[in-house]
Amino acid sequence: MNALIYSINEINRQIPKELLHAALYVDEQPVTANLTSTDEKIRLKIIKNRVALDTNIVGGIQMIISLGNVAPAFAEAYYTLYYIDPSLTNNKEIVSALNITYLPGQGFFGPNNIFYSNTSFGGYSNFNSTLNVANRVSSSASDMSIINNAHLELVAYNTILVYANYRAIMNYGIRVMLENNEDFSNISTRSFKNFSYLCVLAAKSYIYNKLIVKINSGYLQAGQELGTFKQILDSYESAEEEYRTYLKEVWSPTAFMADTTRYNRYLKSMLSPDV
Repeated sequence: MNALIYSINEINRQIPKELLHAALYVDEQPVTANLTSTDEKIRLKIIKNRVALDTNIVGGIQMIISLGNVAPAFAEAYYTLYYIDPSLTNNKEIVSALNITYLPGQGFFGPNNIFYSNTSFGGYSNFNSTLNVANRVSSSASDMSIINNAHLELVAYNTILVYANYRAIMNYGIRVMLENNEDFSNISTRSFKNFSYLCVLAAKSYIYNKLIVKINSGYLQAGQELGTFKQILDSYESAEEEYRTYLKEVWSPTAFMADTTRYNRYLKSMLSPDV
């Protein structure tokens, strides 16, 4: 069970089948309408096209990408362009670039612009494999920014422009926000309720926008009174506003606390605000 399956089940439980079917099939050709199931249509038309985009904007997965082995795609003066290979992001798209982060213990530029790695010094060359792993873990959690005036801009797919940055050392990484997993498996089980309610509101908004005009023009039943069908549809009138409010006031903080990297960094900043 993941958040996607749970949310589709909640939509099926909370919204009458007749409304779901009418909204999801109203724009499709009769010949191809049954090629995909109702659940698949919910995933594609409602969750993927709406909820996934919005939750990636306000949430996502925070990650630090080390640039030690990433060759710049373009470099001139204080402007450097990096293409981040999908293998470094677990095949996820970068949603936003946040800041440059110092990664201690990897190396630095010395005199005559010569780069020295940790293994260049006797004091580091005797590290065993366990300590090396521990060092990399501590480095990935670093909060120190390399230069305060560095600016980052996402200019294309997984392509980040770093400018106004004086690169005096080599050991830094870029803190980025990645999109959620396609099946939202990165969302904690304890957040399923909040996420599924967001999806239910998105479904209600979708149904209302798809059917309200067609219903009033007598499209579905040749002008006949629709009774309960119309009453339920009218109750979805405020779903769009509720969705936007819930996304901002409930899901955004929920996603923030569910992302342990972001939340732990926030807690550390509260305990050590000068870092």
